[in-house]
Amino acid sequence: MSALTFHVIDQPALLGRLAPLPTGRARAGGPDRFAVDTVTIDRRLNGPRRAANGGFAAGTIARHVDADVVTVALRRPVPLGRALDVVTAGRGGIEVIRGRRVVAEAAPGVLDDGPAPVPPTFADAVAARAAHPLVGIRHPLSDCVVCGPARSDGMGVTPGPVPGRPDLLAAPWVVGAETATAGLAHFPAVWGAMDCTSYPAAALRSRELCLLGTMTASVERRPHVGEELVVYSWTREHHGRRYETSVRLVDAGGDTVARADATWIALRRQRRALPVPAGRA
Repeated sequence: MSALTFHVIDQPALLGRLAPLPTGRARAGGPDRFAVDTVTIDRRLNGPRRAANGGFAAGTIARHVDADVVTVALRRPVPLGRALDVVTAGRGGIEVIRGRRVVAEAAPGVLDDGPAPVPPTFADAVAARAAHPLVGIRHPLSDCVVCGPARSDGMGVTPGPVPGRPDLLAAPWVVGAETATAGLAHFPAVWGAMDCTSYPAAALRSRELCLLGTMTASVERRPHVGEELVVYSWTREHHGRRYETSVRLVDAGGDTVARADATWIALRRQRRALPVPAGRA
């Protein structure tokens, strides 16, 4: 449900070790900064209509960091179909650059160690998806490849409130072949599923448009094509326009497949906020 982000990180990323990288070409800004690779987000993988889905973008970028837990901060809208330089940034971090502008940063991170709510059942997740308050309504995120309800080529991970547990958002995910290779889900697709579902429940209820600032995630394993999974999230903190959420992806046995923490920021001006469906004002 996200890709456009604020140029804000509220706390510094935790930096650490990267795997040895091949020597590349030095960039302006210091002799120890080198472009070592490029990343390109396929045009199909949009969040808003002209920018990458935040989870797909963050997951693609995270693969360049040698750590089990990675924090990705999205500084600008991540463009679709354009090769972006991956640049070493000192102290083990990396940056993703377009021209001379930093689009994103990534580094080893740390996940919140607080307790997680009991996972909803797959049936509850299906019911939550059906209760998504904006089905059939056009809005800035309605064409997202992950959560867009009408995307025939999308993932169908459309979060809604869990029955009887309105402070939890959940969605089912049945892994499709379009987001997999050799029977296993693509790594960025796992991040994408968690991104959209980590949207703050209170913001969705109030039709408040929020955008992803940072995402910290760990993927225990890549799920199989056809596997029935549940993605669910809760809000840990809410201060002004800032929401801190956590999200888990669990399998049929309730075991964690992946988990993440996210920071969401509500737009100052809500003129393009999520619309209220007729009869629900």
